[in-house]
Amino acid sequence: MKNRTKNKMVVDATELLLDEWLQLIKENDKKQCYLINDCCFPTDKMLGEYINNINERNDDEVRYLISKFLISGGRYYSDDSILQFFNTFSQERKQELLSRFTFYQRLTSIKDWHNVWPSITWVLDLLPHFPYEALNAIRSYFQAHCQFMTDQRFDGCSDAIRLIEAKYIQHQLPVKQVLLDITSRDFELLTAYLYKKKGYTVKITPRSRDGGYDVLAEQKNERQYEKLYIECKRYTENVGVRITRNVLGLLSIENATKGVVVATSYFTKSARNEPQKSNRLELINIDEFDKDMRKYVDVHWIGKIQEYVSAIRKELIDRES
Repeated sequence: MKNRTKNKMVVDATELLLDEWLQLIKENDKKQCYLINDCCFPTDKMLGEYINNINERNDDEVRYLISKFLISGGRYYSDDSILQFFNTFSQERKQELLSRFTFYQRLTSIKDWHNVWPSITWVLDLLPHFPYEALNAIRSYFQAHCQFMTDQRFDGCSDAIRLIEAKYIQHQLPVKQVLLDITSRDFELLTAYLYKKKGYTVKITPRSRDGGYDVLAEQKNERQYEKLYIECKRYTENVGVRITRNVLGLLSIENATKGVVVATSYFTKSARNEPQKSNRLELINIDEFDKDMRKYVDVHWIGKIQEYVSAIRKELIDRES
């Protein structure tokens, strides 16, 4: 639905198809001929459709939408309403709010009249390599400013987060096949590299060791000491309960805080029941391993495995020499 307001055509974006809306907001950037919602997806249906097909969307378009959804700085018409409401308060209440919120300081400042909202679009510089840092920045910005946002700006921050998660964190990778293509030793080294990135000091056991752990990971500070025995299973089939019980049995002999089983597959139901019996056992299946690698190492870790393996191997050799 369209009508005209001051020579600009008002567009009800909720009545458009996804691609129609995308075309109009891009056209509007050049011609400024429409009044149209471009700071969030107009409907949940559009958001869902875009997310479900995000692998078919190029990086430039996704970044463009994120930039539209995030606040780019300045002052908005809605700020006048906030200021009017602020002026209804008593002088004492105003001083209290001014001391608590820099937003009110900027809102009432003559000098910074045009700079009520600080820009958050700089997080685009963190993509694609640091999506978690970008998300943390957006969430912090949102937490500090959400009470002053319009509904559309509120939804825009949420939609930007969804886009970053879908495009740069949850994208599909051929994880299982890649891990099966490397040697068991390299998988152990890769696991050691992951735990090093988690903040642990790591060691690899000799190759001849049988029936024990593959990686020793230690972490200590002034308050606690943690010692993990990690067993790596490069399996195609699901890991059974025998393996998990062996790890628990090892803990009763060795002085370790927890046993961890990392697998390139999944765990049987019986195996998954074991951690419920003991809080000293952790099971990490292929999906959780992938998630940890994306979070602590790199969202595109698949293409850098040999780099990580070589780095941790060299570090361990240098440490022993």
